Amino acid sequence: MEGSAIVFTRFPLEVRERSVLMVEDDKGAWANVGNAFKYFGMRKLVLAESGATGKKLLDDLLAQGRGLPFEMVIVDLHQPGMTIVEFVRHIRGHAALKHLPVIVLSENATVETVQELSRLTISGFLLKPVSPTVLAEKVSEVLLPLIAARKGQAAG
Repeated sequence: MEGSAIVFTRFPLEVRERSVLMVEDDKGAWANVGNAFKYFGMRKLVLAESGATGKKLLDDLLAQGRGLPFEMVIVDLHQPGMTIVEFVRHIRGHAALKHLPVIVLSENATVETVQELSRLTISGFLLKPVSPTVLAEKVSEVLLPLIAARKGQAAG
């Protein structure tokens, strides 16, 4: 239909119940994403203020034997303490985390960094400032197929 548009108003219920880790050192950017998640009905967003803090949080939760602590990670490209490539490599190198979806946010990125992240199979790359609707659509686009696949595995 020419000229039509779909307006995103809420996360589907299946997505609203999921936990997301956001690795972001800019409190303003974190607040914007947090407000978008709240507006669209997402209930569980956890903040890590650096890649190193996010890595430690993931490792500590897994060491406690609780299983996969988050359904997705949203991470800013520029992090203090470790590079985005190091952070994503850590996730991809860990047996329990290797399939964890990662969405990268950035105001700018080199072609080399984008290519390296693509080789590490990130789930998406969004330019900052990201609109709440674009972020919500990307999160749903990534999570809904994973949720459906898990339901299918549980039923089969």
